[in-house]
Amino acid sequence: MACCGQGRAALRQAAQPGLSSTPRQAADASQRRVLVRYQATSPVVVRGVGTGQLYTFDAAQPTSYVAETDAAVLLRSRHFVRAD
Repeated sequence: MACCGQGRAALRQAAQPGLSSTPRQAADASQRRVLVRYQATSPVVVRGVGTGQLYTFDAAQPTSYVAETDAAVLLRSRHFVRAD
């Protein structure tokens, strides 16, 4: 019988589909990248839903190259725009 704490952990993991512990697709050098600008000032770390890669943005470093599959999702947010 599983402990109730293990059940809660599994539910949290299932409720956050972009935050799995293993990337869905490995990021590699051949993958197309898009320059993305973060428009807010608060620091944020975002996990790419396509690659599982972590991207860090803040006011001091608002732009970053992001895998094309991850950029498509980020650009739907009002906090990110294409920078190129």
